[in-house]
Amino acid sequence: MSVNLSFYGAVREIGGGKTVLRYDGTTVLLDFGMDFLAGSDHFNDRLKPAPCLEVRDYLHFGNLPPLEGLYPPTQRRFLEQEFGTALEPGDVSGILLSHGHIDHVGFLPLVDISVPLYCSAQTLEVLRYFDETGQFNLHMDQRPVTVLEPGRSVRIGNCEVVPVLTDHDILGAMGFIVRCGDRSVVYTGDYRLHGRHPERVRAFFDLVRQEKQHATTLLLTEGTRLGSGSVDQPTESEVQDGVMRAVAAAPGLVLTDYYVLDTERLKGFLRVAEKTGRTMVLQPQHMLMARRFAPFDAELERLLMNVQVYLARRGSGRYLAPDYRLFEQECLVTALRAADIAEDPAQYMLQLDFVDLSELIEINPAAHTAFIHSGGEPLGPYDPHYAVLMRWVRDFGMDFYHIATPGHANELDIREMIQRADPDVLVPMHSRAPEALDGFVANTVSLRRGVTYEL
Repeated sequence: MSVNLSFYGAVREIGGGKTVLRYDGTTVLLDFGMDFLAGSDHFNDRLKPAPCLEVRDYLHFGNLPPLEGLYPPTQRRFLEQEFGTALEPGDVSGILLSHGHIDHVGFLPLVDISVPLYCSAQTLEVLRYFDETGQFNLHMDQRPVTVLEPGRSVRIGNCEVVPVLTDHDILGAMGFIVRCGDRSVVYTGDYRLHGRHPERVRAFFDLVRQEKQHATTLLLTEGTRLGSGSVDQPTESEVQDGVMRAVAAAPGLVLTDYYVLDTERLKGFLRVAEKTGRTMVLQPQHMLMARRFAPFDAELERLLMNVQVYLARRGSGRYLAPDYRLFEQECLVTALRAADIAEDPAQYMLQLDFVDLSELIEINPAAHTAFIHSGGEPLGPYDPHYAVLMRWVRDFGMDFYHIATPGHANELDIREMIQRADPDVLVPMHSRAPEALDGFVANTVSLRRGVTYEL
């Protein structure tokens, strides 16, 4: 019996993966991500679909699968009655989530709460974090979730799924081997070889090669850095060393800017703070996420014991409870404020998100305050907000350091892993330059959005 695959994202673009796998009456999705920059081909920060029209609008441009079983009954009836939209009938057996980055889970709010989700325990904590902070309304307390254990297979309809731990710049990242009779579809999710656990990635691709003993293998590999010409990158250890040098040279306050879900990067900052005798100060959302990950990482749990929380002014500007969300209100009494940082700036390493840069007006840092940009927003010079960040750095006379490393494998490493797996069929995705792998495997598929491919 054949396997059918349809792709509604991550096709000649980075992120937004929503791959529909159909086999013997079973329909499984591989991730349900928000398209990079939220489908910026047709929408942006000013032009957005109305909440009631998101499914209609994204369906129209091929950003969502037209599957009846994915969406809430009220939404389906609305689409049919108002616009005559006909969706493909049938249930969805489940959605496999490789990890908690927005470009892999960001469209889950559109999915009916009855659709089963499958993910690692760490990814589940990320989804709960999104709920608690209000970034997304996922209603995780109402959704059926199966927590996957690495290496322990589960059955979803007529498919057998083997979850495999990999390495990415977020805890709990997984790839999947989906066994469909005598065919195995392998989805890598996102991976890299220069992180803390390259052995996990190599072991994953070794498993793919072993699948060939009993199945035809199709490899869906991410290719974020294909065609970029960039093959060099520091390891996480080298990033930490760079941070250490910057902090040691800083005469006063150190500001950090890392992505809230990257607790590996946070641990690097915490280790440096410990070694230099400084106190790491996190904003409430960063502390919340770190505490959610701490039960999975004993070192992180230990390092967090010496961390303090920083509260930025909101709403009234008077630090009043109604100005803050519940998780922030818990910090109202004990959190440090701008005046505390200003009193003894050399004591602290302060995580300050881009949206809270105005706190610097009250902190009034001295010249040569160190600003360490390490994966937080804005991501880089291509982001319009980056120029704004650099004006703040310039006007306060800060010393700017970009010390980071990508969360994705370079092209040479991707090629090495493909050779290691030796798949029968190769499908590059999650890439702007999938043609970089044309001919690398004899049977290499060039994807088109919305087209169904048969294995």
